[in-house]
Amino acid sequence: MSGIETWNSMGYAARVILVVLVAFASMLVFIVDERFVAYRRAERPAEKTSYRGQLQRHMHTLAAIRVTAPMIGFLGTLLGLINAFAGLAMSGALDLRAVGAGMAEALVMTVLGLVIGLPAWWAHAFFAAWGERILAQREGVRPVVG
Repeated sequence: MSGIETWNSMGYAARVILVVLVAFASMLVFIVDERFVAYRRAERPAEKTSYRGQLQRHMHTLAAIRVTAPMIGFLGTLLGLINAFAGLAMSGALDLRAVGAGMAEALVMTVLGLVIGLPAWWAHAFFAAWGERILAQREGVRPVVG
């Protein structure tokens, strides 16, 4: 089943969820790129300015994506299963084509939720640790390793 066939077999709610997950993915790419540049810039020796606000920028959004993307993917999974069983009930017989579209929808949503949520989780942990290390260096304190 191609991506277009999967899209056409999805209900409106699943399409909305898919669009939200794609928006999360694009936000994740933007935030990771922007944070990497900002943290590299903050590591350079410069004047004594407050970097705390600059280092924490977009971190709440990253935390929201890391938690919300898997949950939205799970919601899409449930909607896909409902779609699969509704297709089964509508056909009145065991028709694999009726069930297959809903199962494909469920699996796509599960995968997308995890593919977006796990890197967001890793990026949030990575940038939080990096930011603490930069702030500790600015304040002249040795960061705790471990």
